[in-house]
Amino acid sequence: MFRRRKHRPQGRRRRQRPVWREGALRAASAARRASAPTSGKTVRTSSGREELVAALLPNWWGVVGGQVASWIALGPSFLPRTWWMTAASVGLSQLYGYALGVGARSLRSGAIALLRPRIRPGGTLTALGRGLARLTGAWQILLLSTMVLGTSAALVTSMNRQREIARLVDVEPPTARVQLAGMAAGTGGVLAAILAVRLFRLQSWGTRELLRRFLPAVAVPFSGTAITLALTYFFNRSIVWDRLLQRIHDAAERNNLRPLPGRAQPVQPERSGSPESFEPFNTVGRHGKAVVSDGPRALDIAAFWGEPALEPVRAYVGLRPTVTIEEAAARAVRELRRAGGFERSHLCIYIGTGTGWLNDWSMAAMEFLTRGDCAMVSLQYTVLPSAFAMILDRNSPQQTGRALYRAVAEELERMPAERRPRLYVSGESLGAFGGLSEFRDARDMAERLDGAVWAGSPQFSPVWQELTEGRAPGSSFVRPRVGDGSTFRFSNGLGDLDRGSDGADYAPWGPRRFVFMQHPSDPIVWWSPSLIWREPAWMTEPLGHDVTPEIRWWPWVTFWQIAADMPMSIKTRGGHAHRYYEEYVQAWSEVLGAPVDAPRLIRAIRPLVHPH
Repeated sequence: MFRRRKHRPQGRRRRQRPVWREGALRAASAARRASAPTSGKTVRTSSGREELVAALLPNWWGVVGGQVASWIALGPSFLPRTWWMTAASVGLSQLYGYALGVGARSLRSGAIALLRPRIRPGGTLTALGRGLARLTGAWQILLLSTMVLGTSAALVTSMNRQREIARLVDVEPPTARVQLAGMAAGTGGVLAAILAVRLFRLQSWGTRELLRRFLPAVAVPFSGTAITLALTYFFNRSIVWDRLLQRIHDAAERNNLRPLPGRAQPVQPERSGSPESFEPFNTVGRHGKAVVSDGPRALDIAAFWGEPALEPVRAYVGLRPTVTIEEAAARAVRELRRAGGFERSHLCIYIGTGTGWLNDWSMAAMEFLTRGDCAMVSLQYTVLPSAFAMILDRNSPQQTGRALYRAVAEELERMPAERRPRLYVSGESLGAFGGLSEFRDARDMAERLDGAVWAGSPQFSPVWQELTEGRAPGSSFVRPRVGDGSTFRFSNGLGDLDRGSDGADYAPWGPRRFVFMQHPSDPIVWWSPSLIWREPAWMTEPLGHDVTPEIRWWPWVTFWQIAADMPMSIKTRGGHAHRYYEEYVQAWSEVLGAPVDAPRLIRAIRPLVHPH
């Protein structure tokens, strides 16, 4: 009537599973029994469903790893964070921490499986295992409490650091609500990603169960996973990714065609878009309209110097779908010739950013310093913003830099040597990368140009890498000293082009002069894929004037922190991050060898610069 309970030796007590996993396995077992046939025959049932339910539940070790990674992600970087910057940094770091936790759990399980046959019943390891099993519940409660307290402390510390960073780069600090919203959004994104992985596993399991009817048992596991991977890749590549890229491109094209408030067709024949120009005003693009309609005129320059000035030449060619970059470069040279650009004393090739944007401060500084005796030429090579162009179309800026330089150089070769203008090149951000691409190395650049001004050059530019890696001992990575400073100089801000970061004065300028401007807080310059696995050199030395000393390097996490800073880097005020304004006055004054009262010229240029 009553079944006698079997006596279980004390030394063989079964290890207790966590409550949530025990319940899941019981549910899976009940489902298996309910679906089993009742004919009395012995039927082999797979334990795959039981394993599936356990696999669909969150991994405790992964949760702990993800939470610890989120504390690190809340640490400081270059710029104060918006909610989405916090969400991106926290979310991607949590995924990394979760993966590490899952990996650690797998290593632990593998080690236990290897050691189990060697463990003597009743030995020290057995006793230790029983003790740890009894402490599992208390350990989890303690760990949860620690995670809550750690997250609270990380948020409070993060807010203090954000206020410090905001003060350093002269912007408004984010509120606590912004940080909390970013933390919640990032964690929610991680949960969605984990759910997607779980659903992928579910799909793989269902596919394997279906294939058991048609394939040998040995081929089922691989075939199910392969089919699921292929379908997932096809869906994301052919539907999601292609549509996303098309929408990005369509939005960029619409933005390029939008009218620019306050701009009108220029009347000076020295400018593209004028009635005399080969390039109609409605074809030069949104930022091209700003280039040809803004900036100082001869009267502005004459008023500053108190003497007559020339009308600066601005030649610009917009993007046309049926015109190649080489053909656009030829059109730009034709337009430059028409406007009289080759008759000026100074000629500068400007390589723009992805949307065709050029820095007004750079163009205006050169025009004032040369008293209008200069010409500039540029063309638009894509409608994509630089962030997307850097990822999706890195070849176009390189092709533009080469094509435009070669087209101008060929025209100069046809001119008598004594009548040729001095040749310069300038570019910012992706434009600097494109402009530098024409030259094999720094020596080649110095032999073929009279000078250049580069701002915010990404560090994957080969010439930049060559100069930085060959810096003089004692100079910093952020502002390297190259040779005696008579040809190449790096600047972190106003007033530092007369001496190196080691404190020693530079030698006098030579006939060819090149300036690289890069703020210590510019993520465009200091971001690199190697941040994933290696601490950068700029973190191993005293940091720049606008970078918090609390910044630290962590594998993977720092990579995403700096990447998240990049879109925000053009939202700060001039003099920090990726905003180069007044510094161009100093840079062009040095490169052109034209001394000037810099504060006075800055005041003269500022009213002529309009956002676009």
